[in-house]
Amino acid sequence: MKNAIKTLRTFKKVSESPLYTMDYTADYQLYRLLEMGARTDSEFANNVCRILLNGLPVKVKPEGACSTFVASTQDNQKLFARNFDYKSGMAMLIRTTPKQGYRSIALSNLGHIGFDYNHLPEKSFLSRFRTLASVYSPLDGMNEKGLAVAVNTAVEQIVHQSTGKTPVMTTLAIRLLLDRASDVEEALDILRNIDMNSSGKIGYHFHVADRSGDSAIIEYINNEMVVIRKKPESRSFCLTNFTISTKEKNGTGKERYEIIDRRLYEKSSILSEKDAMTLLSEAQMDGHKYYEPGHMYYDSITQWSVIYNLSKCTAAVTIKSDFEKIYNFDLKEN
Repeated sequence: MKNAIKTLRTFKKVSESPLYTMDYTADYQLYRLLEMGARTDSEFANNVCRILLNGLPVKVKPEGACSTFVASTQDNQKLFARNFDYKSGMAMLIRTTPKQGYRSIALSNLGHIGFDYNHLPEKSFLSRFRTLASVYSPLDGMNEKGLAVAVNTAVEQIVHQSTGKTPVMTTLAIRLLLDRASDVEEALDILRNIDMNSSGKIGYHFHVADRSGDSAIIEYINNEMVVIRKKPESRSFCLTNFTISTKEKNGTGKERYEIIDRRLYEKSSILSEKDAMTLLSEAQMDGHKYYEPGHMYYDSITQWSVIYNLSKCTAAVTIKSDFEKIYNFDLKEN
């Protein structure tokens, strides 16, 4: 509890949009969560409550649309860019320094653990206490080794593996990669050695990249892990919300994908951080309803955009498409 209080004292609201930050100095006991395992949202939430919140109830349920891509600057700095799109959002940037793992920064949506504009985390100590669970609800992040990971929805990729390995839910997998993977190859090895389980009633795919320029997309087809590697000669490597590894390419986000893919191809994926943020702005979702053949309407808004510089271990964040206001974070200063 002492370290939890120390962590909560670092809780800050840095933007009215809002954007919160917290330096997670408490032991979030990843090893215990892995020992317990979880195949459902309720199991995962209950385990998080027992370990971190003294039984205080919380839900952990990621959702959203999203876009990701990788690029390099003229001087070969490696970038990982991400839009998180959802109906509503309350961004929390978490800095972690685990004793047995890599330092990282990650973004979570507090709306996925029960907060909304009628129940703000700054309203009471009890509310802030619940934000401790956000360490296990990251949607994207980067660690000190220059490994970045993000999760995007992919409706038809619901996965519930059962091969006798440790069962892991979607956002716990992201935390596991940030803490323990130094590069894409290690990230893939970790994912191959767990039983992945989708959160909610929707599927997901992952995008990982590292400072060497390696990048991969991980999908789950018929409960089998499928890896799409970035080829050295590739002029573009990006991901939205349709399946990449199948002929049918089922899913949504094709218009956003085409916007990103076209620009990356034109530039051979050579972009400055400013150019990368501009491209995210061009692929943002503005809350209007869209229709793609065979799929439902959706009205997500870009809740945050982030450029992770994997070479410098920095992050540039904008909230709710306010691309004039950029919040800069440096993992080395953590």
